Order: sequence, then structure tokens, then C-alpha cells
Amino acid sequence: MGQRAMNVYLNQRLQKLKKSERGSAAIELALILPILASLVFGAIDFGRMLWFQEVLVNATREGTRQGTLFFAGNGQAEIQTVIAQALANGGVPTTGLNVAVTGVGTGTGNPLQVTTTIPWQFFVIDNLVPGITSNQLTASVTMMNE
Repeated sequence: MGQRAMNVYLNQRLQKLKKSERGSAAIELALILPILASLVFGAIDFGRMLWFQEVLVNATREGTRQGTLFFAGNGQAEIQTVIAQALANGGVPTTGLNVAVTGVGTGTGNPLQVTTTIPWQFFVIDNLVPGITSNQLTASVTMMNE
């Protein structure tokens, strides 16, 4: 095969390749899939955070309610136990649980405030953009002592 014939053959082959769209869908998928996966898993991660926050607020509410009842022994330890149990029942890990109580046992009509904090880290969002999220979830509830 001569040089001219080889050039003609290569030009024809290149023209076919330029017009061919084979594999373009795979390339488009490879470009879009990481972005789509980040959005999907980020949404799941955000939903998980909202679930944990809701369980934390409800647990803090239960602990505060327990602390407002006028029974002997309803101190900070009892409130923390109720909160930890409610978190465990809701599927939220209690490692790093911090409960701050003010106004316990101050008498009927006085406010009791309970602030609960647990550590939190996003799986996807923190790995994509580190440092944009808080490292803890916090709930605060105030009720009057009975």
C-alpha cells in the first residue's frame, strides 16, 4: 500500500470517527454521574441530620418534662438518663452526649431549661467541602416547674 493510499484510508477513517457518536453517552454519564451521586447522597445525608435533630429535640423535651415534675430525685442525673434513653430509642448514638440543666428543683413556677448537644458530622458534605458545617447538633427546651 502506497503512501497516498494510506493517507486516503486514514482520512476516511478519521471522517467516520468524527461523525460517529458511539460512546458519547458513556462519556456524558461519566461526567454527570459524580455530580448526580453527590447530590443524591448529600440529600440523604441532610435528611439524616434532620432526623437526628428531630429526635434530639424530642428527647430534650421528654427530659425537661421529667425534670419539671415535682418528685424527689428528679435532678440532672434523672433528666440525662431520660434523654439518653429517648435518643437510643430513636436510633441516635449517645456518645458525646452533653446535657446542661439550669433551674432544676427551684420550685413551682420557676423555669427549667435543658440544653442538649451531640456531636455531628456529615458523611458526604464534609468530605466534599470541609469546614462548612457545624460539628454538633443542639436542642434547648424551657418549661416551668410544677
